[in-house]
Amino acid sequence: MDQKMTAEKLSTVSHAGTCLDPSQGPAAAAMPWLRSYQDVVDVFRSKDFIQGGGGRRDSKPIIGDGVLALAGTDHFERRRIESVLFRRPSLRFFEGEVLAPSLAAELARAVAGRGPDGVVRTELSQLLRATFRRVSAAFWGIDDVDTPARAERFLHYLDMIGPAGDVEWESKDHREVVGIGLHYLALFDQEFFTPSRQRREALIAAHREGRLPAESLPHDLITVMLRHREHFGKWDDGVFLRELILFAPGASVIRVVPHIVNELAEWVEQHPTDEALLQDVTFLRRASNESLRLHPVSPFFIRKAERDTVLGSGRAFSAGSYVVLDIIAASRDPEVFGGDVNEFNPHRVAAIPIKPTGLAFGDGPHTCIGMAMSIGEASSDDEESDGSVGFIVHVLRELYRAGVRRDPDHPPRWNDANVRNEYAEYPVRLERL
Repeated sequence: MDQKMTAEKLSTVSHAGTCLDPSQGPAAAAMPWLRSYQDVVDVFRSKDFIQGGGGRRDSKPIIGDGVLALAGTDHFERRRIESVLFRRPSLRFFEGEVLAPSLAAELARAVAGRGPDGVVRTELSQLLRATFRRVSAAFWGIDDVDTPARAERFLHYLDMIGPAGDVEWESKDHREVVGIGLHYLALFDQEFFTPSRQRREALIAAHREGRLPAESLPHDLITVMLRHREHFGKWDDGVFLRELILFAPGASVIRVVPHIVNELAEWVEQHPTDEALLQDVTFLRRASNESLRLHPVSPFFIRKAERDTVLGSGRAFSAGSYVVLDIIAASRDPEVFGGDVNEFNPHRVAAIPIKPTGLAFGDGPHTCIGMAMSIGEASSDDEESDGSVGFIVHVLRELYRAGVRRDPDHPPRWNDANVRNEYAEYPVRLERL
């Protein structure tokens, strides 16, 4: 089921890769594409390139002026401000105190729906969607999402906003997708974001007046942003909501975990001795890294040359020109990852010391700030001792403890609404529950 992203594939899709604002550059399919690992890394690390069209172009009304779009001092300052949410104590909290009980509750819900044949079945994406509702709300600082009606409304709004925030990969008309997203973004703002923001503004005011100690303030994105108005004041007031939508903690997990489960199912069939490792944190992280290399959430990035420049390979770019960084191809470069680059191998050792995820999280100063939150860090012994292994690894460990297996009676189905490789449905059984 592998669907490699290429410029040729993009050119066959009516809207993916287009740009609604011509001033932000041509369609991605019309740009030169860099596909070698070293070329892509060179551009990521170069000061001669900036995020083309603000990194994301057609999605600007939804996530514009977010950290992905910034460069230079503004980018450094934004990351510095928000890094407090990605430090180890914060990761321990969100994983141990929010994700863990939320996932346990959803697994219990699946057990309660056990079929008449005694088998526990569920659809993996929906299980994770419900799980990460609580995680997103806690990380963002959104209140009052715990009743069934509010929870479903919260998730519905995010489901409708999500494609617009990732519209660069959508195969439908981009104006239509963004229009729908803006409609639901306004509803989300009115019903969830603004009330939560107002509560935090009142708490921050109480703190500044000496009526509330700093440790009593919420530890979430809205609070962090509001406490740094001098930075966010450089943009319009909508930047707070757009930045929030950009940071959806579960979005990548929901897309990636079905890939990992599928890859591991096929791997264990061919390598049965590795089945004993399916609850081992180190092995699950290696499997996650390898799957992310093969199935990155963002298949390409766009960069713009600020000045005439030449890469180490000799590729030359003139000031003002655009280039596409093909993340899938670069992460499957045989000179780096070996001759079997298109195959899943959780024991893979690259030819040079690099990130085992390939370029799934970018590189250089724009490396994804949430990488450790997603997959933890290399020192798994330390992570086990402090209770943090990363969202993806945590979810996988609990799923394999529950005996997750592909449902042989209900095959998975691809999502054809966009040009990313992702499942629309991935039915599973939980055979130990």
